[in-house]
Amino acid sequence: MNEQLFTTERLMSNFREYMQQNEAYMSKIQALNAYYKVVAGSILADRIAKNADLIVRMRHLEEAYQKVAQETR
Repeated sequence: MNEQLFTTERLMSNFREYMQQNEAYMSKIQALNAYYKVVAGSILADRIAKNADLIVRMRHLEEAYQKVAQETR
């Protein structure tokens, strides 16, 4: 993940841009909240996906270990 995307200054700029782009459809607070939820959801989804990949790798490691251990008995 590119950490430059999540600097305070960059996020403030993104909030302002999103509010401006959506001023015809929603209030500034609604736009602020909507953008916040999208970004927070994206960050959480990324973390969940990475955790799921880690769990799969650990399961494969354990399975490989057990199979090789069985061969040596």
